[in-house]
Amino acid sequence: MTQTYADEAPNSIPLHDLSQRLSTDSTTSQALAHLLPDSDSNATSSNASLSNPPDLPPVDGGPGAWTCLLGCWLIEAMIWGFPLAFGVFQRHYASHPQSRSHSALIPSIGTLATGVSYLGMPFTNAIALRFPRWRRTMGGVGWMLCLLGLVCASFARETWELVVCQGAVYGVGWVVCYTPLLFMLNEWFVERRGLAYGVLFGASGVSGMVIPVVVGWMLERWGFRVALRVYAGVTIVVSGPGLLLIRPRGGVSGETASTEKKVPLSALQALRPFATNIHFHIMAAAVFIQGLGFFIPNIYISSCAEGLGLSTSAGSGLLALVSLAQVLGQLGQGLISDRVNIYIPLAISALIPGLSALLLWGPAKGLAYLAPFAITWGLFSASYSVLYTRMCSFLTDTIEDGTDDHDNVSMLLYGFFSFERGVSNVLSGPISSWLVDEQRAIDVDKYGLGRYAAVIWFTVLCMLASSLAGIGWFWRPRTKQKRGYSGG
Repeated sequence: MTQTYADEAPNSIPLHDLSQRLSTDSTTSQALAHLLPDSDSNATSSNASLSNPPDLPPVDGGPGAWTCLLGCWLIEAMIWGFPLAFGVFQRHYASHPQSRSHSALIPSIGTLATGVSYLGMPFTNAIALRFPRWRRTMGGVGWMLCLLGLVCASFARETWELVVCQGAVYGVGWVVCYTPLLFMLNEWFVERRGLAYGVLFGASGVSGMVIPVVVGWMLERWGFRVALRVYAGVTIVVSGPGLLLIRPRGGVSGETASTEKKVPLSALQALRPFATNIHFHIMAAAVFIQGLGFFIPNIYISSCAEGLGLSTSAGSGLLALVSLAQVLGQLGQGLISDRVNIYIPLAISALIPGLSALLLWGPAKGLAYLAPFAITWGLFSASYSVLYTRMCSFLTDTIEDGTDDHDNVSMLLYGFFSFERGVSNVLSGPISSWLVDEQRAIDVDKYGLGRYAAVIWFTVLCMLASSLAGIGWFWRPRTKQKRGYSGG
C-alpha cells in the first residue's frame, strides 16, 4: 500500500519548473567555479589548464620549450661540468711546488666550487622567487662571476687564493646563474619535467667526457694558469649564446606582477607542513648521507689510478668514463622517475654504487676493476640529483595545504635538498682529507691500496645507508598523487 503524506504536496515541483531550475543552477555553478577552489577530484585537469592557458606557448614541447632547454644545456655543460672534473686539478695541484706545503687545502677547492652552489640555493631561490622580472639578469651576473673566478684563480700564488677564486667565487657564481634558469625551465616543462631534467643534467656528463682529457693535457703542457684562462675563453664562446636562448614562458606581464605579490609568504611558512611528513624526513636523510660519499670518487679515482702505476691519461679517461655513463644514467633516471614510485630509483641509485665501490673500487688492481666501477658510478650515483624534481613534486602532492602554488613550493624544497647536499659536500672535503693518509706508502696488495682504504669504506657506508630510503615505499601517501607518483 502506498501512503501519501500531507506535506509532500506543497513541495512537489512540476517537470517544466524543475528543468528551468536545473538550468539556472548549472549556470550559477559555472560562475562559482571561477571563484571556488578546485576539489581533489578535478585537481589534475585544473592544473593542466592553469599550466597551459591559451594565450601562452605550449608546455612540454614546441620551439620555446626546446630552445630554453638547449640554452640551459649549453650553460650546464660548460659551467657545471668544470668543477665535476676537479680530479685532474687535484692531481696537478698536489704535485705543484707552490701547493705542497698546504696540500690539505686542495680538496676544499673542488668541494667549495660544488658545495657553495648547493648551499646558496635556498637564498637564490628566495631572490628569484621574489623578483621574477630580474631572473635573466641574475643568470647573466652569475655567469660572469664564474668567469671572474677562473681568471682570478689563474693569477693565484698561494693555495688559499685558489680556494677563494676557483672554489668559493666560482661556486657563488654558479648558483646565482643556475637558480633562475631552473625557474624558467620549470615554466616550460610540467608533465615531462623529469625527462627535461635528465637531458639537462646529462650536459655535464657530455662535457665531462672532454673536459678531464683536454684540461689534463693543458695542465701537463702549460700549467694551471694557461688552462684556466683558455677554459674561461671557451666558456664564453660556447655558453654565452645559451644565455640568449633562455626566456621565461610568461614574459614579464601581469602574471609576473601577480607572482611578485604572492612571494612575501615566508619560506618557513610554506615548508612548515613538511615538518611532520615522514616522506620528507626519509628523503632529507637520504640526500644528506648520499652527498657525503658522492663526490669522493671524482676526487680520488685519478689518484688511485696513478697509485696503480697507470698513466695520467688513464686517470683522466676514468673521469671521462664516469661522465659518459652519467649521460645515459641521467636520461634513464629522468624517464623512469616520471613513471614509477620515486622510492624505487631513489634506493637503487644509492645501493648499486655502494656495492660497486665495495667490490670494484676497493680491491682494484688495474683498469679491469676501475673501468667497471666508473661506469657503474656514473650510471647510478651521478644521476641521483635528477630525482630531486620528482621528489619535490611527490612531497607537495602528499600535503593538503589548500594551495595551488605547487611549483614554487617545489622549488623551495629543491633549494632545501640542494642546501643539504652542499653541507655534506663541504664536509666531505675535510673528511676525505682526514681519512686519506698521504704519508702512507701505496701497497697494491692491500684493499684500497692501503692509503685509500678508509675513504673507500666511508663511501661504501654512505651509499648503503642512503639506499635504506627505500623503506619509504611502504608508507603510502594518504592522498593519491597527481604527479611524480606511481603505486608500483
